[in-house]
Amino acid sequence: MRKRLLFTSAAVAALCLTLLGGCGSGDDNNAAQEETSYWENQQYDTFSGSDFVEISESGGMKLLLNPASGTVRWLDTATGVYRDSNMGYTEGFMANDVQKSDVVARYFSGTKNNGMTYYATAAYDSYSMGASRGQVAYQKIDNGVRVIFTLGTTDITYKNFPASLTDERFNELVLQYLDASDKELATKKYYNRLADGTWARMSNANNPLQGLAVKQLYKIFYETGHYTEEDLFADLEEAGVSGDEYPSSLMIHVPIDYYLEDGCLMVRVDTSLVESGKDNPINQLTLNPYFMVSDPALDEEEGYMFVPDGSGALLYLDSKKVREGHYGARYYGGDPQMDATSYRSADADMMLPVFGMKTHDATVFGIIEKGAEAATLDAYISGTYASEPFSKLQLTFDIQSQFLLSSGAENAKGAFTLGKASDDVYDGDIVIRYYWLGKDADYVDMANCYSKYLEERGVLKAETDEAEAPFYVEVLGSTDKTKYFAGIPYEGTQVLTDFDQAKTILEELSESGVKNMKVIYSGMVNGGMNQRSLKSGVKIVSGLGGKSGLKKLNSYADSIGAQIFPNVLLQTAYTKTKMNNEMAAWNLLNERAQIYTFDPVQLQAETGEDADYPQYIINPYYLDKYWTKVKKSYTGKTGLTTMASGDLYTFIGTNYRYDHASSSTGAELMETAAAKLADGMTLMLSNPASPAYAYSSYLTDIPGDDSGVRVLDASIPFMQIVLDGYKTYSSESLNRESTDVYAHFMQAIEGKSVPKFTFMYEDSYLLEGTEQEDFFAVDYSYWKDKVGAYYQEYSAFYDKVKDATIVGHEVYDRNEKLRIVTYSNGVKIYFNYSDLEEKIDGVTVSAFSYVIQ
Repeated sequence: MRKRLLFTSAAVAALCLTLLGGCGSGDDNNAAQEETSYWENQQYDTFSGSDFVEISESGGMKLLLNPASGTVRWLDTATGVYRDSNMGYTEGFMANDVQKSDVVARYFSGTKNNGMTYYATAAYDSYSMGASRGQVAYQKIDNGVRVIFTLGTTDITYKNFPASLTDERFNELVLQYLDASDKELATKKYYNRLADGTWARMSNANNPLQGLAVKQLYKIFYETGHYTEEDLFADLEEAGVSGDEYPSSLMIHVPIDYYLEDGCLMVRVDTSLVESGKDNPINQLTLNPYFMVSDPALDEEEGYMFVPDGSGALLYLDSKKVREGHYGARYYGGDPQMDATSYRSADADMMLPVFGMKTHDATVFGIIEKGAEAATLDAYISGTYASEPFSKLQLTFDIQSQFLLSSGAENAKGAFTLGKASDDVYDGDIVIRYYWLGKDADYVDMANCYSKYLEERGVLKAETDEAEAPFYVEVLGSTDKTKYFAGIPYEGTQVLTDFDQAKTILEELSESGVKNMKVIYSGMVNGGMNQRSLKSGVKIVSGLGGKSGLKKLNSYADSIGAQIFPNVLLQTAYTKTKMNNEMAAWNLLNERAQIYTFDPVQLQAETGEDADYPQYIINPYYLDKYWTKVKKSYTGKTGLTTMASGDLYTFIGTNYRYDHASSSTGAELMETAAAKLADGMTLMLSNPASPAYAYSSYLTDIPGDDSGVRVLDASIPFMQIVLDGYKTYSSESLNRESTDVYAHFMQAIEGKSVPKFTFMYEDSYLLEGTEQEDFFAVDYSYWKDKVGAYYQEYSAFYDKVKDATIVGHEVYDRNEKLRIVTYSNGVKIYFNYSDLEEKIDGVTVSAFSYVIQ
């Protein structure tokens, strides 16, 4: 049986190699193993020569191709500076196989159970498994070229023989059938018997089998012996080898389109045309892993990598933080169900689909036009990844997501986990746009480039700054709290600020000079701060003052130029009872998906009885139906068309039961539903993913710095520079957890963010024993005599820059605590976040202060 499998695979592969230089076969969403490959009958174009040939020219940039390797070169015609799609032609650098590759395809390499559980993954790189074997072909496309890599080999290697097997199996399946000569070869040359009686293979990646040895060992196991492919996979599983150590005759096709558009380098993969074996679907694609790299010839290169972490962050190319690991994060926060119960010390969320690198000779800025919701960005400083002498940025896209789950059982080697994959496969385009910004450009130019990009696509619209300095005020309405009657506990509602008290707050703030208030009323509906489902309609929490009280509050707000934005949760809901099957999102364990809180001491997720009010995720397939009901009920109950949402577009919902929805499908479903919700509504969203900018009029909770991941060197207000001149946006709440707010107030001014404060009218001791007990600095009584001064200071700054935009930002002398911001009208602001007086570019600035010039 095994001999037939081996030679049949080899024959099919040989035919494919003749037709194309290799062919593959699709998974269930592509071509099946038995079907003809799409690529087998395609027409291909020939490019000759071993040097680079010109493909196209646009916007002062040229696109070149090396026909021998499939390497693409993007060249600036003015300076001659270029970037290659891999490092195979880097002068003076001996690149390894992956460094010479344009793509790394990770696929499911083991057996599967019930169509979804895979025991291992393995990877092919496009050089060692493709280009170096001549398995690359080309098709001309508009202003560019499609490079088709065929990855795979039918070669017999050490992987075709068990890494280890018991003495009993070795004798039963192999040794008993051998003559003395072959038995000696098997037991003396190729396998070594260990002290416990196990036979261990002597060959591996560092000591591979060569020529005659392959033929001898193949004959011993599969021709003379009775060993089979099934026996091999059983022994590999028992030995616990990694997926990369499994043999495969699999052939994979990956087409990559490179073309120029207004000088930009466009990289596109139509994933519906990616083919792999039906039993080996693609797990991930890493595209051009060595395109965004620093110069390996320079030990101390100036420059940085930009990542959109928090407000934005830099990693210096000459950083010495090699012990801090690397930076890695999913765009838009990633799948909320992945590692949901694992504690993270820092939430490295990226809400903008961008990245960039400034080196000594050029600045390159990338935008993920399609596929960001499925993407991971990794940033490595020099010396941190396999001791590579350069820094790099790397993008990986999930094609079929897999989760590692505890098996709940143990084998001889102890506890183990299983991988379980979604059946929702990404089959759309992956598109990355690269801008060549030139040698002197910096992260401000990157931000302006992205602003213009969004404006050209209608996502952002240039707006005139408001005449009066705006101010964001969050009011806490109510929450759940355990109360007692005759010593018997019961679940009750704790009113924190009713409508009359909210009106009093606005009156007093107005009297102190605060104008143009954007009022976010949290905890107003359906259970308050731990908001329940809105499926049965929006209901104002009892005790706040009812619809008439809200009407009076809104009428007063109108009279002083303020706006009321009741805050609702639209992607999640709290409930003590489980959400119903239709509404709930499900994980791969057939459990309702949740957003978990963590015990602050043990750092473990609070599940089951530990969580007083579990926060469930709403199924993305249900959002359109749900939000249509919510919108109708909300406008009817509140009489308002203004709405804030603390969770809309803060993550992309997924579902893994019934109809699966991975992040890519979830993004499509949410975009459709959000467009309908926004029609006729004025929405305020809390630090949403950038696609939501098209559906929101106001933004809040824009972070003032990065996530605090230790490998990051400096936070920058990149997000604020993108939004400046397009949206009214606020900082995160300055006072929720601290009364020491001035440094955060300075950060708001640095990024031209509107300050935001959170208040409750009643005493904050009432929050003890509630889910909001960490909001210990929100007593309005403490802040009422201080807020006016903060507003007046902010208003003075605002009046100087309201008709200008940020055109320059500098982390002065690479000191994270010293900054300079320059505006288009010539205003400069010098920030000193240190506890000592500092001189910044000749300007003396007191500790924790700033100077406007």
